[in-house]
Amino acid sequence: MRSNLVGLTVITASLFLFSCKSADNRAPEIATDFCNCFTEIEQNFSAETKRIVSTAATASDPTKSLQDQIVALEDEKKGQVGKEMESLGDMENENSKIGKCMKDVEKKYKNVVTFNEEKTFNKIIAELEKKKGCDFTAALMKIGMRMKDGGDIK
Repeated sequence: MRSNLVGLTVITASLFLFSCKSADNRAPEIATDFCNCFTEIEQNFSAETKRIVSTAATASDPTKSLQDQIVALEDEKKGQVGKEMESLGDMENENSKIGKCMKDVEKKYKNVVTFNEEKTFNKIIAELEKKKGCDFTAALMKIGMRMKDGGDIK
């Protein structure tokens, strides 16, 4: 689970490591593209899984929050939520639909750079939170950033 979310962050971070254009100015566009990658997968997630991810995104310890919330579920829901959370691993598989989408976004922004990665990610997350239907993607990015850096998203 942790590696899936950190994987998202690592893929996202790699978009900003090279070249010459400002990522800050392209935050709305980048946010839209990431949101589009997650639209289909989000539609297949239960309200329970979305709630768990959303809660974990603002928890002081996202990993513990995810674990505690899943453990507290009834057995039937544990299985469903567990399968849905495992499906996030598909983003690391370049042959999966979401993996291909993430790779395409990475290629599209390969010439984008930021001098302050945290500030840029916060702008992208803020854009995701403003866009209808992108709050799940925003929550995943928050968790990924916090788990990667061990810090808080502002």
